[in-house]
Amino acid sequence: MTAVLEWDKASQLVHEAERVLVLSHVNPDGDAFGSMLGLAAALKLMGKRVSTAIDGGVLPEFRFLPGAEAVQSALERVDVDLVIAVDCGDESRMGQVGHVARASGAPLINLDHHRTNTLFGDANLVNPQTVAAAEGVLDWLDRMGAALDYDTAYCLLTGLVTDTQCFRTSSVTSTTLSKAQRLMTYGPSLSEIVYRTVNRRPFTALRLWAEALPTVQLADGVIWAVLTRAMYERAGYGCCDDAGLVSQLVQAEEAAISVVFRENDNGGVEIGIRSVPGCDVSEVAVALGGGGHPQAAGATVRDEPLEALVPRVVRMLQDVVRQSTPTV
Repeated sequence: MTAVLEWDKASQLVHEAERVLVLSHVNPDGDAFGSMLGLAAALKLMGKRVSTAIDGGVLPEFRFLPGAEAVQSALERVDVDLVIAVDCGDESRMGQVGHVARASGAPLINLDHHRTNTLFGDANLVNPQTVAAAEGVLDWLDRMGAALDYDTAYCLLTGLVTDTQCFRTSSVTSTTLSKAQRLMTYGPSLSEIVYRTVNRRPFTALRLWAEALPTVQLADGVIWAVLTRAMYERAGYGCCDDAGLVSQLVQAEEAAISVVFRENDNGGVEIGIRSVPGCDVSEVAVALGGGGHPQAAGATVRDEPLEALVPRVVRMLQDVVRQSTPTV
């Protein structure tokens, strides 16, 4: 997918709006929170009345971000002039808050960096060349000539750090690093952000890993694990993600692709996939009804039991390994 950047249309919508709602995707990560809160802070500097929402609210590990205390965990109705969705590959990823926001009839700006984006916005700012939605936010703010401050820079830098695994993914370029350096000039500490996000996990996350590790298997370049609802309960892990397990598994020397299957509260299975450079897993995610990037993708599958889903997806990913040339 080539970039779709309707800069003028999106900027005009912001110019005309007084009340703006910024939201992001279900099962949020650091880029979801960082890009949402960074954009919200910048819009407030522009004199806009800004609200933020994300299904379930802010995860405990991201409550340190400026503006996190004001994020709404649910919406009953909204009365705004504009909705901006960040880091959402398709409309369903906006979750229930997105459904309520759409019902308001307000125009929607779709800002994203997934190459599988469905261009669901009234104005679209989708650039697969950016490493994170946070980078796309920064590019747009620059395009509008918007001012930055500490809060904006802190949140956007957090998005960059978390979505690149601290600037270790193959998508990182010298331009990415120069943007990070620029954000640091506003005062955020890179080491502090890395410590709070990449280097720290709650003890319950380690207990969740302990539950999952007996399920780990490796075959034909694919390593995988399963997380059931019972495992989450035994570990006492209150979040809905895998605590970074899928990113840890792909570090196995014999693995080209990692995948974690986790049961959700709605009877479905969340699938997270990572790969080494040279293995593109995005098309498998699309085939499963999801999307993402070549090296980081995912999907939600409903109405298929784990015992059937796991071997089916593993076979699909093993086919990717056989047809690929991993560069590490």
